[in-house]
Amino acid sequence: MSLTAKQRRELLAASHPLKPLVTISPDNLSDDVVAQVRAAFTGRTLLKVRVNADHAAACDAVAADLAARVPCDLVKRVGHVLILHRPPDATEAVEVQ
Repeated sequence: MSLTAKQRRELLAASHPLKPLVTISPDNLSDDVVAQVRAAFTGRTLLKVRVNADHAAACDAVAADLAARVPCDLVKRVGHVLILHRPPDATEAVEVQ
């Protein structure tokens, strides 16, 4: 799932009014947390996730791991907040598994 620069800009603009729905810790990225993020995508394609980390490298590692395990696209990381996108067809495919 690769986004174009135009799609990233549009998704970033659409994410401004959103509030983080999930808060995670970098050392507690378990299957339950991934399932919680998947559940948060129910009924939406764009999601903000807050990462309680001490530095940017930890946020980047969590972002990459979470994007691979959910699966979804990382639109952008702004500070400690990840903006994630998952198309509607991907949401339905993962929940069937």
